Parts: sequence; C-alpha cells; structure tokens
Amino acid sequence: MKRLLTLILPLVLPFTFVLGACGGDGDDSDARSDDDTTTETDASGDGDDSDDGDDSRGDGGEVPDPCTLIRQSELTFLLDGDPGEGTEQAPVPDQRRVCTYDSGLILAVEVAANYQTTVDLIGQSGGSVQEVPGIGQAAVWQEIGGGAGQFVALGDEYFIGVTLSSGGQTVGQFVAEAMLAAL
Repeated sequence: MKRLLTLILPLVLPFTFVLGACGGDGDDSDARSDDDTTTETDASGDGDDSDDGDDSRGDGGEVPDPCTLIRQSELTFLLDGDPGEGTEQAPVPDQRRVCTYDSGLILAVEVAANYQTTVDLIGQSGGSVQEVPGIGQAAVWQEIGGGAGQFVALGDEYFIGVTLSSGGQTVGQFVAEAMLAAL
C-alpha cells in the first residue's frame, strides 16, 4: 500500500492542490449522496436537465460532486471492479471537488478556467504526459507506470480528473468520458 501511495501521491498533488490550500474546511459530507442513489444527469436527452442552462452546478453555485456523477454500478463496470466507497471533499466548493475511493481511484471536477494551470503543474511533476485528441475540448494522460496514471479532460464549464492506480489510459479515458457526459 505504501508503494501505491508513493506512485499516486505525485499524481494527485498537482491536480488536487492546483489552487493551493485556500478556504473551506473540506467537510461537505452531508452534500454527498449514497452511492446507490446518486444523482443522475440527463443523458437521455429528454430535456429534464436543461431548464435554465445552469443545472450542472450544485447548490449555492458549487462545482458538481464527482462522487455523484457516475452511478456506482457504471463505475464498477468501467473499472472492471468495485472501487469501494467514495468520500467527497470540497476544499473550495465553488472551484474544485474531489472524490476519493477506497481502491485509490480519485475523481475530481474543477472549473474550466483552471485547466491549463493544472496541465502545466502535471507536466512539471514528472512522468510521461501526452495530449489525447477527441476527448472534450482538450485532454491529457499522464503515465506513471504499471497502469497508474492520471487522465484530465476539459469540458465546457468544468474539467475533470481521473487518477488510477491501475487500468491505464484506456480505463482512465472511459471514466473521463462518462464524467464529461454527466456534466
């Protein structure tokens, strides 16, 4: 487990702390819903999710909770295994929210304006970083090795991050695409 944390920590720090340790106490546990009753975004196209064009933001102008973007069953399917319980953190809820799973999977949602700064920080942290065309407005994959890595993709209002301890770029991309679709 210590070796896994040694590999994953350099991935998480640039993405998770891109804005620094500013504001919030990180305890938004009451904002997170149970994994089996997650909020479903309108992927069916029936119009229920587009009343005023700003439904993607959480209550009070907060960034959407990444723990609720993908149903637990869909996430298990995409990862080919149960990620375990997700714990949501919102150190700066109007800028960034993070969901950390028991398996080491980390999902994050952040305002789009911070995308390039995050990509620059990821590039400075080491590992192989490559652009991935055709995903959102822009996307990168950072390979750490042994299937561990980080996939970051830019959407219209937000960008998302997927940090994996295994599974590689393909799995990261599947999860990133599902998160972008849910936004």
